[in-house]
Amino acid sequence: MKRTIARTSLVLFFVTMLNLSCSSPAAGLLGTLGGNANLSGVTSLLKGAGGLDKLIGKDAFTLLAPSNDALKALGPDALTNLLKPENKDQLTGLINKHLIKGKVTPEQINAGGLKNAAGNAINLGDSKITQSIPTKNGTIQVIDKLFN
Repeated sequence: MKRTIARTSLVLFFVTMLNLSCSSPAAGLLGTLGGNANLSGVTSLLKGAGGLDKLIGKDAFTLLAPSNDALKALGPDALTNLLKPENKDQLTGLINKHLIKGKVTPEQINAGGLKNAAGNAINLGDSKITQSIPTKNGTIQVIDKLFN
């Protein structure tokens, strides 16, 4: 009986540590995105754009990541069209509008004056940051709508 309790405790410990590592700042942007079911849509878009290499490097980035609900609001045809090979440039442009070099807080974004990876001023419009997720090599700011 003591062995069963000890084994169960050990298994629970490892499961807890695995969950913490996926959601803690020790995980990188890619690991955090991959471990968050609410961000699976933006993960697919990043893969489709070939934009993952920007997030793997040693430079820190902030990703303004639309939640799955934000992407669903575009309609199923919009996402399907973005993921077509002939629309890769359009998808890459959209991703670059949602990337900011460095670790940036919601307050810094809302204060203005920041530029995205495309070189344009960040303007969230009526999008709102709903969650801030620090990672080892950046920050994920979850937004409730895509913006232009």
